[in-house]
Amino acid sequence: MKISLVGLSGCGKTSVYSVAFAAKRPEETKGLAPTILYETRRHPFLGLQVGIFDFGGQDQFIKEYLEKPEIFRGTDVLIPIVDLHDPKVFNDAKEYFLKLLDLYRKNNERPKIFLFLHKYDTEDFQKELLDTNVKNAKDVFLNMFKDYDFDYMLTSIYEEDKLAKVFRDILISEYAELKAHVEKTEKQLDEIKAKVIIADISGNVIVHNVQGVSSGLTLRGDLRDFINACNTIRENIFMADSAKFGGRDGDGKEIELHIFKYIISVIVMRSGELDRESQDKLNMLLNDMKLFADLIISAHTD
Repeated sequence: MKISLVGLSGCGKTSVYSVAFAAKRPEETKGLAPTILYETRRHPFLGLQVGIFDFGGQDQFIKEYLEKPEIFRGTDVLIPIVDLHDPKVFNDAKEYFLKLLDLYRKNNERPKIFLFLHKYDTEDFQKELLDTNVKNAKDVFLNMFKDYDFDYMLTSIYEEDKLAKVFRDILISEYAELKAHVEKTEKQLDEIKAKVIIADISGNVIVHNVQGVSSGLTLRGDLRDFINACNTIRENIFMADSAKFGGRDGDGKEIELHIFKYIISVIVMRSGELDRESQDKLNMLLNDMKLFADLIISAHTD
């Protein structure tokens, strides 16, 4: 999958990537240098390699790569990013995006488009002005994408969990059935009296009910290491596509890791035995995750 992040200089493209995919805190992005021309980054997700193209937004770079439409070819998802803190350049951004759409038409391509109305936060900005800018941005931008598979969202690097979910939903948008499974799973977790984290085998969090387990899409390091170690055992010792691992301390705290089809991992953490209802719901969740993994394998095959 190819994702192209586009927008004028300073709109926050690289910061969005860094918080959602590179496990950086919002405060760590303030010193990021402007992107020169464009950068390509690879990120594994659900067994696929996602290519994320971060296109620099300075005028000379825009002019250069608009003259080379081949670098945009093959884009599955286009993410135009608008800086809500800088309304004076809204029309410049619109002109740029219109030129991009013209390139895609010439390439006979119609990527999915997710417009980020970005910096929807009051970090060094007045709330009243922000709301006015949102209204104006909608007037400027929403109509231009009406003929595409299109959605828009208000985003901020200071809402890391929300930004991670936005990208998770974008990444699974290629698989229609998967989104319904994710939404069902979110509801199931509310009813289970245990801490549950569902991630892919690379440590990208899909759904969880535990605070502080991730930074953006990425699971924290110790849990990623746990999944990686168990996955190595699954592959090299068990030589099976699915496996279950577990441990318990002297106080009855217990952790289980379920790996399904070498692609989905489910971590369950609990203190003591679950009541019958929660255990039944957990068993149902695990069975659904097995089906979820089958769906992903089938989608990859298709």
